[in-house]
Amino acid sequence: MRRRDSGFSLLEVLVAFAILALTMGVLMNIFSGGLRNLGQGENYTVAMLDAQSKLAELGVSIPLQIGKQGGRIDSTYRWEATITPLRTAPDLAVALYGIHVDVSWGGGTAERRVSLDTLRIAPASP
Repeated sequence: MRRRDSGFSLLEVLVAFAILALTMGVLMNIFSGGLRNLGQGENYTVAMLDAQSKLAELGVSIPLQIGKQGGRIDSTYRWEATITPLRTAPDLAVALYGIHVDVSWGGGTAERRVSLDTLRIAPASP
């Protein structure tokens, strides 16, 4: 009767390494996807804060002019505001404006955008 050597065969070790490699590949893919989503979440947060800031500036430090206006916030983000007059009673001393602000970043098919809308009251033009 022969005594079997204790330990693992070469085939068992190769199978174990193959399973380990597949598992590590899947885990790396999951973690890289999470990091990519984290970066996109940061971009959306910054864009939303920039859009809120532009809404606050319109009518205060940026004059309310009917039509479109916009520009660059920094090297990454662009903004565009569309201001439209809304109908109000003719005897009112104030005018109502609809304001739509878009903040976008990226380009081509990878362009991302956040949008905010609000209403603003301003003195009526004489």
